[in-house]
Amino acid sequence: MFKPRPNTILRRSLAQAIRPAVKVPNASHQGSGPSNIDKNLPHERRTKAWEKAGEDKDSWFRRKYAHVHAKAGNPNRQKGRAKQNVEEASVQHDQHKSKFRNRSVTGSLRPNPLMEYVHGTNSVISVLQADKRDYYSRILYHASVTDEIRSLAKKRGAQLEMTDKHRLNILTNYAVHNNVVLETKPLQLPEISQVGSCDPEGSTFAYDELFFDEASERRTSFIQKENKKFPLGLYLDEVSDPHNMGAIIRSAYFLGVDFMIMSRRNCAPLSPTVSKTSSGATELLPIFTVDKPLDFFSKSQKEGWTFVSAGVSKQNKFAKNKKIEAQDLHGMLKELPVILVVGNEGEGVRTNLQMRSDFLVEIPQGRGAAGTRSVDSLNVSVATAILLNSILN
Repeated sequence: MFKPRPNTILRRSLAQAIRPAVKVPNASHQGSGPSNIDKNLPHERRTKAWEKAGEDKDSWFRRKYAHVHAKAGNPNRQKGRAKQNVEEASVQHDQHKSKFRNRSVTGSLRPNPLMEYVHGTNSVISVLQADKRDYYSRILYHASVTDEIRSLAKKRGAQLEMTDKHRLNILTNYAVHNNVVLETKPLQLPEISQVGSCDPEGSTFAYDELFFDEASERRTSFIQKENKKFPLGLYLDEVSDPHNMGAIIRSAYFLGVDFMIMSRRNCAPLSPTVSKTSSGATELLPIFTVDKPLDFFSKSQKEGWTFVSAGVSKQNKFAKNKKIEAQDLHGMLKELPVILVVGNEGEGVRTNLQMRSDFLVEIPQGRGAAGTRSVDSLNVSVATAILLNSILN
C-alpha cells in the first residue's frame, strides 16, 4: 500500500491553514464556462391584447373577427386568386400575340406620305386602265383578287402582295376598300390657260397647256351625237368636299361631259376618297386645273366659248340681263361650245365669276320659297347632274 511522504503531508496542512487576504467578488458565481450577461439586463414584456381584455387568446379572436367571412379572411386563398389572375392575363397576352405572328416587320409602319393608296375594286381597275400616273408600286389585297386586276397589275408592273384586313384599314383610314388597295403616285393634273377653237367636223377642240409658264397648244377629241355638235366642259369653283367632288365627277362622266376644270387654289384635291366616290371616273374623265380663273374665262370667251354659272344669282345690275331658265339650256350645244360653272352649296359661284359669265341659271324650287325654309338648296352634286342633263338631253 502506497503511503504519502512526510513532506507532502506538511504542504497540504499549510495550504489549508493559510486563508487568502482578499476576497474575490462573485466568486461563487464563477464557473468553468462563459457567463451570460443577458440575465443581468432589465427586460420589458409587451402585454397582449387578450391579456388586457382579461380573456384567453381563442375567445378574444373569435369575438374580434367572427364577422369576417372565412374565405375572405383566408390569406392563402387570396394568394391563390392573385396567382390565377396572373395566369389568365398571361394566357390572354399569348393569344393576342398569336394573331400577329404572321405579320412582317414593315406591316406596322405608317403609309408612305409620298404615295397614294387608291382603294376599291372599280377605282383600282380604272387607275390601271387609264395609266395616267407615273408608276405603280404594288397592289395589297386580302383573301383574293380578281383576274382582271391580276392581268392589269402584270401589265403595269405592280407587285401583288397579300396582307390582312387590318393593314388595309390602316392604309385607307378605315374606308370601304373592298379588300384591295393600290399603292401608286398621286395623279398630276395638267394646268391650262384657256380652251381654244373647236372643229365640229373633226370632233376636236384646242387648249393651251402651261409648262413652266410656257403655253403649248394641244388638241383633244370630244363626244358628238345628234343633239350635241360642240364640246361641253364643267368648271368647279370652291367645291371643297371630297364626296361632293367625287359625285360630280361620276355624274359628269356618266352623262357625257367632255372635260372638267378645277380651280387649283380652292378645290378639294383628287384624293383616293374622291376616286372611290366617283367609282373610278376620276381617272377616265379628262381633268385640268386653272390658276387664274378670270383670265381663263376672258381668253376662252374670245375663242367662242360660252360660260353658264349655276346657283342663286345675286340681285344686282350685272345679273339683270343674264338670267335664263333651265329649259333654255336645251339645244345650246348644237350651236356653240359651253362650260357650266358650279360652286359650293353654301355660297355658290363667286360673284366675280358670275359677273364674268355669259349666263346665270337657277333651278327653281318646286314648293316655293315659303315651303322650303329649312331646305333652301340642292346638294351641289345633285344640282350639277340636273343642269348637265338639261344641257345634254
